[in-house]
Amino acid sequence: MQCEMKKVIFIIFLVFFSTWSYGQGKRYIVVLKDSFEQPVRKVQTRDTDRERQERRNETVRSAKLEKLRGYMDRKGVGSRGNAKRFVDGAVGFIADLSSEEVRELESDESVAQVIEDFQMQGRPRMQGRPRMQGESFGSDWFYDPAAKASIAVGLMGGSERGTNNRSSIWILDSGIDARHRDLRVTRNPRVAVSFIDGESPFEDFAGHGTHVAGLAAGFGRGNPGITGMSAGAEVIPIKVLDRNGVGSWSNLVLALNHIEKFAVPGDVVMMSLGESGVVNCQNSEPFLRDIILDLGEKGIFVVMSAGNEGQSAGSNLPGCISGKNVFTVGSVDFSETGFLSCSGFSNAGAPPIDWLAPGANLVSTFPGNAYNVMSGTSMACALVAGLIHSNGGPPRAIQQINCGGATYSVAGR
Repeated sequence: MQCEMKKVIFIIFLVFFSTWSYGQGKRYIVVLKDSFEQPVRKVQTRDTDRERQERRNETVRSAKLEKLRGYMDRKGVGSRGNAKRFVDGAVGFIADLSSEEVRELESDESVAQVIEDFQMQGRPRMQGRPRMQGESFGSDWFYDPAAKASIAVGLMGGSERGTNNRSSIWILDSGIDARHRDLRVTRNPRVAVSFIDGESPFEDFAGHGTHVAGLAAGFGRGNPGITGMSAGAEVIPIKVLDRNGVGSWSNLVLALNHIEKFAVPGDVVMMSLGESGVVNCQNSEPFLRDIILDLGEKGIFVVMSAGNEGQSAGSNLPGCISGKNVFTVGSVDFSETGFLSCSGFSNAGAPPIDWLAPGANLVSTFPGNAYNVMSGTSMACALVAGLIHSNGGPPRAIQQINCGGATYSVAGR
């Protein structure tokens, strides 16, 4: 009898623990309304120096964080060790919540939105194996040895150096190999950050972030070397994708909040990641849309990939978002002599696609002082990000291409 009672108690414990774990295990992004507290970005003191800008708003930021802490304590989530707060781009927090807590927050008049966290990814297509320093590139790598660049760079008008030394290219990705000879990566640990536990922003185990960094800003010091559209521009790695090229949506929210603290006019924010199949995409997460639009209004350029599903770019978040200084980039195939047609993998739709750029068979930098060829709208996005940075403004349409009944402009100088 005693043995049977122990079994019953053990089963009850297992059921209780499983139910509790399930309820506690789901992670949510909770965004509060402006009526509760406005984000720092709406009252921000701007500065041309990014670190001084961050410091000048610290008193306001601390007060908002303290108010948010009090709210979280009242809701019983303030003491959870993995809970994270944000107040610069929007006001809210990220935490593991039970279903009862979610229902309570959704009914709270101070809450604008409760979003269950999900996974997102960068979506490159890699070909062949990486080539190390000193190895030659085959003709199938579309490499111009005279320019030390992908042929695509020349087709878009060639590489140039930007005129604004204060501006940088933020790359929200899998990190960047800061030791690569072809890249000028900031080593400032207050500005370059990782939202992946246990991984540094200055390391890239997936290769995606290092590859796009070279297309945007490589300066050809290596052998053979890669020169990007804005040669030698400073790149700032913000790691939101792990060694498998996957990250949580909450990472992107925290990354954009971080950029609102530090970004200055002339900066370019590059995002080659996202989630496809989003219904009412532009308005599905108003707080995220408003942060991106706010950056654009402040003269900070936001460049996003259209996605590689061969579907509608209008359902790919965040690339579906359109606004001033906010651009979405699709991919066009190319040869040594010119542009061909839209890449079959590229999402389509104008809007939201603002520009096409070469996205198939792009050679660029790779971790370990290596080089590799990748394809995807990520690569096209990187070229346009570098072009905008070196121009200090939007591209020029150098060719019109019709695909699937829509006409697109190819970006160039």
